[in-house]
Amino acid sequence: MIKMPTIKTNNYTIMNYITILVTTVCLLSACKSKQQRDAEKVMEEIQATVKANSPGTIATSENGYYMKAKIDGREWIASAMLPADNSDSRRIQGENNGETIGFYVWMRGLEPGKKIAFGEGNAVDLFTNDDVGIWGGRKGEMTITKIDDQVVEGQFHFTASTSRSAKTLEVTDGVFRMPVPPAK
Repeated sequence: MIKMPTIKTNNYTIMNYITILVTTVCLLSACKSKQQRDAEKVMEEIQATVKANSPGTIATSENGYYMKAKIDGREWIASAMLPADNSDSRRIQGENNGETIGFYVWMRGLEPGKKIAFGEGNAVDLFTNDDVGIWGGRKGEMTITKIDDQVVEGQFHFTASTSRSAKTLEVTDGVFRMPVPPAK
């Protein structure tokens, strides 16, 4: 066995310092790995719970469910939407590649030409794939362009903001179509 020379400094050896340093680095890296594994496990549990408790979506088509808009000038077209239900407060929500535009419309008394302002109590939810991620549209409006026993259609635009950034997003040229389910 090779004996390492030691140099004494204030009653500690350099070997003791190295041993303590190596042990500390190993412990810290092991703790970080465990924390990371625990965080990934919690994330997977949350995703599984959300998926199990969320309604399915329906693929969009030219004649069925449909939503599109421009987000800061960039074309966005929903690939899927939440299915319609018979509630008076109907959720209109389109999704594409992790980005979502969603808002509610009160079905009673709707008629073509009716304008509905977005505001604090009736905000649009906008989820984006950027560094902010979660936005609220409290300035803008939706206009109902068609409603009958088969479909509700409309146009929308809004300015999205967030408390996480001074930046805003302009959502323009929005249109949607959602079939009206038969009354039960």
